[in-house]
Amino acid sequence: MKKRTKLTIGAMTVLAGVLLLSSCTASFCSDLDKAHILYAFDYGVSDYYETKVDGAKQVFEGNNNVFYKAVMPTSNSSGLGKTNTDAAKAGIQTPTTEYYVQMDKLVLTKALKKSKGESVDFTKVTYAEVIEALDDYGYLKFFNENDGDKPKLWNNWTVLNDELKAMTAVAGSGIVMDDLPTNDYLNIYKKDMNSLIASSRSCLAIDKADYGYYGYANGAHYRENKAAVEIQAKDWGYAWKKGPLEGLLVFPIGWLTETFVKTFKNGGVAGGVAQLLAIFLITFIVRSLMLVVTIKQTTSNAKMQALQPEIAKIQNKYPNSNHNNYEKQQMAAEMQKLYKKHHINPLGALLVMVVQFPVFICVWGALQGSASLSSDSFLRLHLSDNINTVLFNGANWGNGSAITALFLFLFMAAAQVVAMLLPQWIQKAKRKKIASLGKNPAQNEQQNRMKMFTYIMMAMIIFMGFMLPAAMGVYWFFGAIFSIGQTLIIEKINSARAKKKGK
Repeated sequence: MKKRTKLTIGAMTVLAGVLLLSSCTASFCSDLDKAHILYAFDYGVSDYYETKVDGAKQVFEGNNNVFYKAVMPTSNSSGLGKTNTDAAKAGIQTPTTEYYVQMDKLVLTKALKKSKGESVDFTKVTYAEVIEALDDYGYLKFFNENDGDKPKLWNNWTVLNDELKAMTAVAGSGIVMDDLPTNDYLNIYKKDMNSLIASSRSCLAIDKADYGYYGYANGAHYRENKAAVEIQAKDWGYAWKKGPLEGLLVFPIGWLTETFVKTFKNGGVAGGVAQLLAIFLITFIVRSLMLVVTIKQTTSNAKMQALQPEIAKIQNKYPNSNHNNYEKQQMAAEMQKLYKKHHINPLGALLVMVVQFPVFICVWGALQGSASLSSDSFLRLHLSDNINTVLFNGANWGNGSAITALFLFLFMAAAQVVAMLLPQWIQKAKRKKIASLGKNPAQNEQQNRMKMFTYIMMAMIIFMGFMLPAAMGVYWFFGAIFSIGQTLIIEKINSARAKKKGK
């Protein structure tokens, strides 16, 4: 197998490893968080009004404060819309509108009892109280915290369906068996709803509050926009229960992100700008700590750059080392002697990769999990949204968020190109000083392998920056700027030392 092929396969293996290990950072969303998000994707079909409009009916008998009209969502971004579409494709009968209306009434009843107390008078509740109760407790459609040690997500939903089934035996209940969904339909609904929330991982919060923008907007009176949902506060103990990576790195990075965003916003900084500043500080802290941990290898790399002229001279002494074993051994011996003299370990770069890899995964998990980054926006771009998702949604070009995402991607890609190729450009400039000594095939082959590896890694980062949340694009942009500055500073120090020795 050709070396270039091996290198490509190796790089693709690294990419697969990154994608695989990214799933090792668990979601911080609790069952209660998920219930809130589920309700944002299916808040029912009842569109509520404060006064009676054409076609509206009383929600509760004897109550002239709240009315409803049934509005069936059709968008696949909603739970019901997606389920009904999938059920139709599978030839499965959908329940009648009455089923959804009665389900909404049961949910509203639970929410009002939770909000106003068990003795609430349904004939006197107001429109404002209905909306407030649903905003605060609509999640009870999917969650019952008083269900002992049993799994709590979906438990109330099962109970509500059982109640509706029991109501069909009561005369005048307004619902009959033919209104109800089949088991196949319920299975599709549950599967689709879980699918809609599967990518919702922004639940790492240090304060209980409303975050993000979840669900869908159907243009109806009650819910015209996506909604922020209540996310529970998480602590370090919760993180350790998720796993060692979450406790050791993901939560501390996420905690810092949340703290920085909160501090900036409390200081009057706009939400989107506060998020950018927070990611900048996170990047600076993480990269600085990484520099401390890998300072020895960073110094070694700097020495390697400074020794490029001497390395090239040794390589040029053995022009046939590419196919002559004797020359190859002699060159290796001289190279080893040079490395030993200057205390350089050429394999030390592996240590850097071993340290950087889990840190990268944990930063990824922290920024993806940050609840604050799912709220607000910068130039209409929510940093929790994937760049490719934003760019491929036509509506985003109209509201401007896709333009912001495009420029972010381009700036990130350009910065990564400069950061990764700058060391090669510097080394190439130094080699020009010894070009007259001739060229070594082994040297050229080594340089070509390094270039190929750099290009593949650069392409992988740019590709992942395209596929991952915009927050990671911002992190990689700031990280590239940090790397460029680090390379230039090290080169300036090396040049100063070289001039000092030359005197």
